[in-house]
Amino acid sequence: MPRKKVFTSNRKDNVFLGQKRQSLSFGDESDNKPRNRVSAEIGGILPKEKKEKTHRFKGINLGRVSRLKPGSLSGIKIALIATCLGVAGFLVWFLFFVYPSPIQSLSPQRGNSTNSSPVKVEAKFSNDVKPDEVTLKVDGRKVDNLEVKGKTVTATVPLADGKHNAEVDLNGGGIMGKRNSRWEFNVDTSPPDLKIEKSKITDDDNGENVTVELSGKTEAGSQLKIGGQEFTVEPKGTFKTSILADKTESVEISATDKAGNVSKQYIVTQEAIDAKGIHISVYIASSDSGMDKMISLIDRTELNAVQIDLKDEYGQLAFTMDDPIAERANSNTKYVKLDACVDRLRHNDIYSIARVVVFKDPKVAANCPEFAVRDTSGNLWGDKKWVDPYCKEIWDYNIDIAIAAAKAGFNEIQFDYTRFPSDGATNSCVFPFQDDREKGQVIDQFLSYARERLGEYNVFISIDIFGLTASDQGDMGIGQNVAAIAQRVDYISPMVYPSHYNTGEYGIKSPESNPGDTVAASMKDFNKKIGGSMAKLRPWLQDFSLKITYSPDMVRRQIDAVENAGVNEWLLWDPDCTYSEDALKKSNSK
Repeated sequence: MPRKKVFTSNRKDNVFLGQKRQSLSFGDESDNKPRNRVSAEIGGILPKEKKEKTHRFKGINLGRVSRLKPGSLSGIKIALIATCLGVAGFLVWFLFFVYPSPIQSLSPQRGNSTNSSPVKVEAKFSNDVKPDEVTLKVDGRKVDNLEVKGKTVTATVPLADGKHNAEVDLNGGGIMGKRNSRWEFNVDTSPPDLKIEKSKITDDDNGENVTVELSGKTEAGSQLKIGGQEFTVEPKGTFKTSILADKTESVEISATDKAGNVSKQYIVTQEAIDAKGIHISVYIASSDSGMDKMISLIDRTELNAVQIDLKDEYGQLAFTMDDPIAERANSNTKYVKLDACVDRLRHNDIYSIARVVVFKDPKVAANCPEFAVRDTSGNLWGDKKWVDPYCKEIWDYNIDIAIAAAKAGFNEIQFDYTRFPSDGATNSCVFPFQDDREKGQVIDQFLSYARERLGEYNVFISIDIFGLTASDQGDMGIGQNVAAIAQRVDYISPMVYPSHYNTGEYGIKSPESNPGDTVAASMKDFNKKIGGSMAKLRPWLQDFSLKITYSPDMVRRQIDAVENAGVNEWLLWDPDCTYSEDALKKSNSK
């Protein structure tokens, strides 16, 4: 009798407990081949790993494909291999020849700004290129002056500030065919606006440091540094802060825009005074007795400052400087020892101003004619005393003189004749270094440059200007724009000599005879022009005679007009340095 079948759900090597694996038989036990294998699988009799799955797809029994004889699919295999090779070849071509463009880099970079012009426009390729294979266009115009070296194509193109586009075309032939890349960039050569609106200097208790409180405005997005420290600029470009600074060093404020342009301003930390001074010529300054006389006058009166010629309107230096222009022009002298002069003034508690005459320079004009203003015939212009204000070498020459004075310890540098020629046939002036800048721009940029170079010396900067430049006559064709100048200097000294005004000026029949009224009218104009700037007024007043003999009372009326206008500083001019002591308050009024 057959043994009873016992089933278990625990599928191990033996499906029957205690038995070795056996073939199952339904019906005739002597038949070792199962008659219904699928039924046996469904019943769970066969091991799981032995099951075969049969699938049908569109009438084809895929479950039986594995049992086809070898070699029966050779055609399909060949097709698959060919397809794979084709795809692989396409990918290689695409990845190595099409996708990575042979145009490797572009300059200026896409979307970036450059702060210089002419602009170097450049394209670099993965392989060497030939001149006839490359075309470069800037703002739609083909560039002809291409320089092709190996893998690099370069062109230098003069471009104005603003947005520009460039396009490079490569016709390298072969599998790469024609390639093209177009990109945009920005040219920005203008430094960001930087304005110090308010500043206050307060001495620290130890006497060595000062607290500097300041506020101002610059271009939004600029990076701001004050005294070497980074500060945050508000979204509208404003800033306000205070720092502790060494009172012997000026504080530098710099703003850097996204293109890398930098603007700088300086705050002088030395003590500012209400200067009431007199002009001293180089000859008086070189004389011990002459200086004794001036110092004695200052000691007896309300005076507290002197302006000394270090380079006068004759082009003569008061000292010797190692400079090629000074040597060629024969401008050096040994009249004044700068250090000793400053020490003497300091010892007497006198504020010192160094006068530097800039663009009127007969010595340089005569001995270095390449710098001189000429007429249309090629000769030296007019009185042969003027040098070209456009010339940067002349800028540097005069600023080097100012730096020598600052190093010696002068409190202030005062630039005079910082203008274009005014007397004579100015329409025939030819400036050898002239460019497309307006006269006012030239003067403004000179003062900005002087400020930057003098900034580290903690010295005040002032400028002498015509008395009528604040009137309706504007810059009078000499480039002295009062509002612009007020942004560059600490003091403006208009020469409001009544004898220099025409009859009827300011509605005054004889300005020279009415010094008080003339000066008062001029102060009104200047106060209005420089309003809102950091610059202070300190006018030059007349203590000399031309058509009318000037009395001490006429000098005093000018001083009173200035002070009544809210200006507490002034300077007296007399070319002979003989000043009206009776016009001055006594020393106990200091």
